[in-house]
Amino acid sequence: MDIIVLAIHVNDCMITGSSVKLIGEFKIQMNKTYKLSDLGAIHWLLGIKVTRDLPNHTISLLQHAYINSIIICYNFTDLKPSAVPMDPSAPLSKSQSPTKLADIARM
Repeated sequence: MDIIVLAIHVNDCMITGSSVKLIGEFKIQMNKTYKLSDLGAIHWLLGIKVTRDLPNHTISLLQHAYINSIIICYNFTDLKPSAVPMDPSAPLSKSQSPTKLADIARM
């Protein structure tokens, strides 16, 4: 059984499936109704870099561009990296834990 997966967000879309022939036929049919721009193999989708490693059958999704835009937006370009996300000597206690079910669910 062949399958086609079509992911659409506003005017961006990605088509994948189990058969190259079926994908090609689907694109032809869609192009009869909608003007499509076939950009070939996916490299970017919604600001996410897509890297395909065909020999190893893997796909990597990277958001470096988004992360860099956040760093610039909030003026974090001169911050120094830290291996520890918070001060390890900060005192923590059970009284700081959430008590309401909504807060527990959110966390």
